[in-house]
Amino acid sequence: MAARRLYFDWAATAPLRDEARDAWLACAAPEFGNASSQHEWGRHAKAALQRARRTFADALGADRDDLFFTGNGSEANLLAVVGAIGALPPGRRHVLVSPIEHPSVLEPLDALAARGEIELERLPVDRSGRIDPATVAARCRPATGLVSVMAANHEIGTVEPVAALAAALRPTGALLHCDATQAIGKLPASLAELGCDLLTGSAHKFGGPRGVGFLARRRGVALATPLSPGRQEQGARGGTEDVASCVAAAAALTAALGERTVVAARLAALAAQLVARLREQLPDVTLHSSSENTLPGLVNFSFADVRGDWLVAALDQRGVAVSHGSACASLAALPSPVLVAIGARERATNSIRASMGRATTTDDVEEVATRVRDVVVSLRARGVF
Repeated sequence: MAARRLYFDWAATAPLRDEARDAWLACAAPEFGNASSQHEWGRHAKAALQRARRTFADALGADRDDLFFTGNGSEANLLAVVGAIGALPPGRRHVLVSPIEHPSVLEPLDALAARGEIELERLPVDRSGRIDPATVAARCRPATGLVSVMAANHEIGTVEPVAALAAALRPTGALLHCDATQAIGKLPASLAELGCDLLTGSAHKFGGPRGVGFLARRRGVALATPLSPGRQEQGARGGTEDVASCVAAAAALTAALGERTVVAARLAALAAQLVARLREQLPDVTLHSSSENTLPGLVNFSFADVRGDWLVAALDQRGVAVSHGSACASLAALPSPVLVAIGARERATNSIRASMGRATTTDDVEEVATRVRDVVVSLRARGVF
């Protein structure tokens, strides 16, 4: 009989919540109209879309018209960082960014820097990936217009001191963008709680449908859209909105925030259980996720003599889903830039990420630890390093 399948890749995507599925089905048929159309079908679709927008805006601390739906979280990051830079005055094009940001933040900024449109500076991080707000403030100068630091890292789970950073930046006038994709539903993550000016996320990380990203901005922050302009999304993004998916995303957000405190505590306990079992069964394991200031339910680890991609593939054969780096970069056989940035270059091709969610159980953790042990022992016996 086939082994029970174990899903430990919640940081890549979460299963669709029942609340989201029900909301999508309830909306898709009756509100099939184009939300930009002026007839009755269009007006009904527009009303449903605006209710979903209001749900997100209220939850994230933005005005309704300062909440933008996008096609995914990567597009939301593009709109936030490139859009904010495009609206900055010419004398404020110095940008500070954490080196462990998601590729959808780093790559557009690198492209702007290569074209000479901005001066880009990467910030230092400590061995756990944390930035120091005082260091960031010290590196700001009159030309600094934007700082981008995520709420929680997508590979190692490091939770950044965003609120303290926001307070340190306030006197400088620089804008703060925070990619809260991994944090929403697990940690406090609103404009007010984080103190940021621009906040981005993706619905499928907390049980919404794929294909819905979002950007919340503080009132008064200007954006010059890098996307195809149009009438939709206050002119920030052209294209017909997927009303049913936005409604489903709003239902998922409401459900995720309603259970956040309870789920976060349970996920932290499950992560501690997994760490303990790994250390018991494989004492030479190296943990790259800190024991403090870490996203609940995420553990990044490695073995000196086992490549991460081999370990992921072998675990998949035994019914376990984990990941080797970010889902958006996992197809590239390159060292993890996050591991390199925190000084773990020698393990940058060996690390894997196990991430848990609301349906993960203690029995699942016990079983996955056993299968990891068995796979590592098997790979070592075969000389597959």
